[in-house]
Amino acid sequence: MKFKAVLLCLAVSLLAISVFAQGRGKAEATINGKNISIDYGRPSWGGQDRLAAAPVGFIWRLGNNMATHIETAGDLTVGGKTVAAGKYSLWAKRTGENSWALLFSPKTGVWGAPALKDGFIAEAPLKMERAADSSDLLTISLADAKGKAAIKIQWGNAVLSGSFDVK
Repeated sequence: MKFKAVLLCLAVSLLAISVFAQGRGKAEATINGKNISIDYGRPSWGGQDRLAAAPVGFIWRLGNNMATHIETAGDLTVGGKTVAAGKYSLWAKRTGENSWALLFSPKTGVWGAPALKDGFIAEAPLKMERAADSSDLLTISLADAKGKAAIKIQWGNAVLSGSFDVK
C-alpha cells in the first residue's frame, strides 16, 4: 500500500511540474548522413531529485505537456530492434537503482497523463549518473559518437545517457 501511495505522490508531483513548463527544447544531430531531431517539453527541476526518487518500474513521459518525440530520416537499431525512419514518442522507464531505459512508441501526439504502459517497440538502456553541475530545466542533447547517436538527458543533478545505432 505504501508503494502505491509513493507512486501516486510521484505521479502527482510530475504532473504539477507541467504547470510550470518552461517551453520546448530541441536536440538535433546528423549521424551517418541522417538527420535526427528530438522535440521535448522543458520542466523546471525545482531543487527536487525527481529522477532518483522515481521507483523502479515508473514510466515517465520524458518532458512535460506533449510527449517528447523523435524524428529520424534513417532507420535506427535500438536494443537489437530496427526502428524504421519516421516519428515516435520517447519515454523513460526506471529499471534499476542506477539505470533507466529509453522507450520508443509509435503512438505520437500524447498529452498529459496517464503514461503509456505498453506498446513500446524498442528500448535502449540508459545509465544514471550524478552531474557535477545542475540543470534547472530538463535538457536533452544528441551527438555523433562514431556513427552512433549518443543521447544525454539531464534534469537537476541526474544525467541519463546511452546510445543507439543509425543506419
